[in-house]
This record gives sequence, structure tokens and C-alpha cells, in this order.
Amino acid sequence: MLYKLNVSIHDITKSNLEMIEELLEFLNNLGVENLTFLLIPFYHEKGSLFEIKQWLYENIKDNEVVLHGYTHKSGKFYSYKDLLTNQEGEFAYYQDTEERIKKGLEMLKSLGYNPEGFIPPAWLMKKSDFQLLKKYGFKFTTDRRFVYDLENNKKILSPVLSFGSRGFIETLSVISFKRHFSILKLLNPVVIRIALHPVDVLNKKKLKLVKDILDSHDFEFIFLKDTLNFIKN
Repeated sequence: MLYKLNVSIHDITKSNLEMIEELLEFLNNLGVENLTFLLIPFYHEKGSLFEIKQWLYENIKDNEVVLHGYTHKSGKFYSYKDLLTNQEGEFAYYQDTEERIKKGLEMLKSLGYNPEGFIPPAWLMKKSDFQLLKKYGFKFTTDRRFVYDLENNKKILSPVLSFGSRGFIETLSVISFKRHFSILKLLNPVVIRIALHPVDVLNKKKLKLVKDILDSHDFEFIFLKDTLNFIKN
């Protein structure tokens, strides 16, 4: 069976470039095409994408660009959300959402990119803020279960596979990765997503699990924006 698959690389920043390059080599060796790059304009208010613009031009090329927050940084939630992110849930924490969207979009446009999608850090964002995304011209956003078609107010089942990066959450994500994939297939999703983070290269078990899945199934690699063409009526 041929599955539609999106592979995305999160957290494109200057400080992550060495790990990102290792990820790119890994995916290239597996023949993965049509990658989605999630760019953080002003990472932790320290690293600007302008500092790595030449790298972006040389490596992203014809692949898909998505705006991934503005700084990717938040405070502590003191709730279940702290299990999902280590003070990285920017768009579920701060109130100046529109200003952050505006600044991030302005930087990407200054670099020559006009992203159709916005994905909040840790996939955390108030649904009520989707109107702001529409206001600034975004066509889609995502959470862990769905891709949201902002223009048509629809959601497309498209669950994401990803690894945790700390403590028992990381251990559990590694142990359950293949089982999670098997369960997702049973849901008959429109598109399956695999979201990789730069730190994943530090744990070779994670890369092997991804390789095993990609080697054992037939996939059509698509951009996230292409998911909007596969809405089930």
C-alpha cells in the first residue's frame, strides 16, 4: 500500500545547523523528497535567520518553508503542557500573538520566503487565534492530530509521529514509535507526518526507527500544503 507521508525538520536555527545537516544527509540517503522546513526567525531572542541566510538558500531550495513561531520560547505553564514542552510553547503562553506572527512573517519575507503555513512551537496554540493566521495570509496550520485548512475551515486527519527530547517522555516515544505508526495506519489518515527535531540525531536509536519504517513501506512524499488537496468529503 502506498502511504502519503510528510517529513518535516523542525527548529531551523543557526545553533542547530550541524545537527540539521546530519539529518539532511540521513534523509537524503533514504531518498526522502519534498521536505518541510520549520524556520524560527529569532530563536530565544538570540539567533536571527539573517545570520544563516546563505545556508538557507543553499539547502532549502525548492522544499517547503513554514513559519515556526517567532522566538520558540515561553515560560513555565505549571500544567499538563509542561509535559509536552520545556518552556517552548510560545503561542500558548504569551498574549501578543499577532505581533509575534507579524514579526516572524516579516523576517521570512525579507529573506524571500512567503510561507503558506504556520506551525506553533510544540503544536500549542489557541484555536481562536486561527483567525489571525488567516488575516496574515496563511493557508494552513497543524497540531498533533490534524492539518487545518484555514481558508475552508476544515481539518484533515493527519497524525504526527515524533520523538520526545527529555526524560521518560523521550524514552516512551522511542519504545512506542513503531507501535504508534501501526496504530496510525489503522486510522486510515489522509496523510501521515513524521516530525524530526535536530536533537534526534543525538540518539541513533531514533534514526534507526525512522529508517526501518521508511524502508518497510511505500511512501509518496508530499509537502504539508499538498495535504489540503486530499480532504475527504
